[in-house]
Amino acid sequence: MNRDQSIIASICYFSVFFMPFILPIVAYFVVDQKETKRHAMRAFWSHLLPIATGIILVFGSIPFLLATQASDSLIPVMTMFILSFLVAIGFLISVIWNIIQGIKVLQSIKS
Repeated sequence: MNRDQSIIASICYFSVFFMPFILPIVAYFVVDQKETKRHAMRAFWSHLLPIATGIILVFGSIPFLLATQASDSLIPVMTMFILSFLVAIGFLISVIWNIIQGIKVLQSIKS
């Protein structure tokens, strides 16, 4: 992979901070090199999965919250707290993974 393609691939990973979905998709359709397209898709999925998981957990917990609404239990509150914590951890892992992958691609320029 040449220098320009490596920079584009690393920007796809770093776009988690400024344009998480748009930049990897644009790079995928604009760039011709197979390796850069692979990095663009990996970056796209790593940006999408935590958000999709969060949406699924939130909407999946609505029936549970409605079913336990009548009780005076703290279980629904604790459940939402735990789910929110897990989603936040997922986002953090995704951001860290994207940073590491972007740095690895940039380090491959030196080689």
